[in-house]
Amino acid sequence: MLSKRWIKPVSSQQNVILVSLVIIGAIGVYNWVIAPHRNYLQAAQKYQNVTDNLTKKKQTIRNNLQIRKKEIDKLDAQLHSGFEMCFELVEAKEFFNNFQAVSEKSGCIMYSLTFTQADSESGANNSNLNNSIFNKGARLTVLGSYGNITAFMNTLQENSKCVRIDSIRIYSDSSFPDHLKCDMSVIIYIISRKGDRRHEI
Repeated sequence: MLSKRWIKPVSSQQNVILVSLVIIGAIGVYNWVIAPHRNYLQAAQKYQNVTDNLTKKKQTIRNNLQIRKKEIDKLDAQLHSGFEMCFELVEAKEFFNNFQAVSEKSGCIMYSLTFTQADSESGANNSNLNNSIFNKGARLTVLGSYGNITAFMNTLQENSKCVRIDSIRIYSDSSFPDHLKCDMSVIIYIISRKGDRRHEI
């Protein structure tokens, strides 16, 4: 009877030890095998998330750059178009010198002509710019019929460059009973390149 009493506790202890070893082994396997893989997977997931975010940011930056490039190209085209509407210095000088000939061709009489220099300029004071734009005008009075005066203005504005008739006044003058008198202001825009002699106009 005594031996049987001691067999059961021994057997129970062995079971406890065996279970403990199994648990310890499971923990060891988890720490040595499963945990590193889990950590690796978590790190890989974080890396993938960071990579995805960087890819999205990179694409956003690329899209923004493309939009900006299109805007710059558009502005560059507008600037180029604006330059095309401006007179070169030589063209401006020729335009003003032809006033008399244009008035006679239109059947008008040039009564008075005064040239004016406008104050507004773009880029003229910036030494880093190769081009600047300024405007120059003329105040003139011509005599003629209404048709002659209209033909004179049309001829001036037929130019491929920008010619602005800023003001106009047509009236009769008792000193010239056979003609109408017309006062007008004409302004043109001139592109001045580095090294040009603007004072020669």
